[in-house]
Amino acid sequence: MSRVLRIALLTLLVSVMGSSLAQAKDKPPTGYDPYRETYVVDGRQNYPIVLRGVMIDWEKACWKGKAEACLKLAQALETGFGVIGADQRAAVGFHMEACKRGSGAGCVRAAEMLREGVPGYKLPAMAQQQVDRGCNQLKYQPACASLAVSQAASAPTGSDQSDALLAKACAGGDDAGCRNRANSLFYVRKDAASRAEALKLYEPACSSRKSWGCMGMADAYRNGWGVAADSAKASEFERIGCVETSGDKLRLCTYHGERLTKSSAKTDFNRGEQYLSASCSANDGQACFYVARVFLLGNPGATTTFQETMYFARRGCELGEGRACLLLGLIYTGDYGKVTIEQPVAFALFERGCALGEQASCGRVAKMAAANPAFKSSRPAINPAAPAVQQLQQARTMVEGGSGRDTGLATVVRLMREGNEDADWLLGGWMYYGLPGLFGTERRKDGLILFENAARVGHVDAAIFMGMAYWYGQEVPVDQNKGMNYMAIAASRGDRKADAILTSMKNEPIRQANARRQAQYEEWARQSREFWNSPASMFSRSWTAPSTSYNPTPTYSGPSVSQIYDQHNFNNAISYYSGGTSVCRSSNPYC
Repeated sequence: MSRVLRIALLTLLVSVMGSSLAQAKDKPPTGYDPYRETYVVDGRQNYPIVLRGVMIDWEKACWKGKAEACLKLAQALETGFGVIGADQRAAVGFHMEACKRGSGAGCVRAAEMLREGVPGYKLPAMAQQQVDRGCNQLKYQPACASLAVSQAASAPTGSDQSDALLAKACAGGDDAGCRNRANSLFYVRKDAASRAEALKLYEPACSSRKSWGCMGMADAYRNGWGVAADSAKASEFERIGCVETSGDKLRLCTYHGERLTKSSAKTDFNRGEQYLSASCSANDGQACFYVARVFLLGNPGATTTFQETMYFARRGCELGEGRACLLLGLIYTGDYGKVTIEQPVAFALFERGCALGEQASCGRVAKMAAANPAFKSSRPAINPAAPAVQQLQQARTMVEGGSGRDTGLATVVRLMREGNEDADWLLGGWMYYGLPGLFGTERRKDGLILFENAARVGHVDAAIFMGMAYWYGQEVPVDQNKGMNYMAIAASRGDRKADAILTSMKNEPIRQANARRQAQYEEWARQSREFWNSPASMFSRSWTAPSTSYNPTPTYSGPSVSQIYDQHNFNNAISYYSGGTSVCRSSNPYC
């Protein structure tokens, strides 16, 4: 082989090895990797977090002053990395650490998150400090544009001062500056010249597949603001915004879903139901109303059930959508059949709809009050139009306290029939564990059914309960896959206990294989010792067979499923008894 060829091959090998090492270095952490409990200042407090694997190395490098390591860790925490889930409070903390250590990009992202409430709270003054440093100390131009956005937030909305600052930010390439300026011109100033200027920002933004641009264009053509109303164009902008863009597109998907439910094509119609259901789950009250009325419109291809209609209407009403309150009220007046008529419930819902500005609800209130003045003078002990959680809290107090049991039980049953998962869980608990004077052990199976109903729609406690039940076969057939599915539901909703149990469940085959191999080894060692200690060995020796263990597969050293579950329950009970928490559920055997 020639010297040149050998050098070329060596160079290629080093390159490949370097690439492999780099990939291995940034490998997403798994449950087998070591972990570290640490904290970061999230703008309000020292926020505790758990890191694993390479993320520990990034954190150490960050504290040593390496801004790029802080930034890499922040970005990983924003999206989630391996077994470490997304955590926006930790992410904003490490973006701020990156900013301190000289990263202009860290300053800009920290400011955006704190300004827009990404971690669950807004800190506008701190946001401005981040980009002030990025612009004036680090000389990072995008931070100067972001600084203008923060300064504009302090100016009167829609003012010339605010518009000038946002125009400066937009010209500097800050997307939030362009978005905020367009929305201020379009929705706050509203005059023809302002809306024309806003459309110049919306259209190219939508073409670049930014959701805020498509939202502006959809609203313009939907309502005839700044352009001639055009339903077809509005529909297309809604579709593009929902399906093809990035960013906040909740309302776009609501509009797109609502249009799809008017389609004669079953596939489109059902997709529209799915979009609306998702938007309703994301707290868009309009979406809740649109999906609630699907069943009542009588489309034969609808998958939404009558119970789901009631569930979505209740949710929409709680989210401030007056039409949803009206719809649920009409159901309880018997307009759509299927439920027992409850006029006081309907009246309360109509009043709520009226308070939210739904004029048809106001008309119903006036008509019912004229026919029966007692609706205004005699109110139910538990307001049927109050948020479901509030109703259930009152009902539980009444039922378990023994005063007003019938009223409390009727409230829980009504919400259970509406498909409310918290009502399923509460009523299921009374039936499963028994409630003297109301439910005996003969209703235990009914309680289990309600637990599973609640688990299916994402109730965390119910999902954990059913996950454990199917895993161990407690009053249901053993089905470990089903158990993991329920535990995954709870884990997906951010429950750390469920996440720990799910990890343990996934590692159960490894634990079982290790135990089986250990038993095989111990049997082999036993037989060997017996042989060598017997006369058949035919010779003497000065050593004995070792009693060590052999494990040919990676071990899972974490606690078992039952240990995690029982430890959590025990610690919860101790916290409850010591005043650390006011909640200790009836499913906890230690309470």
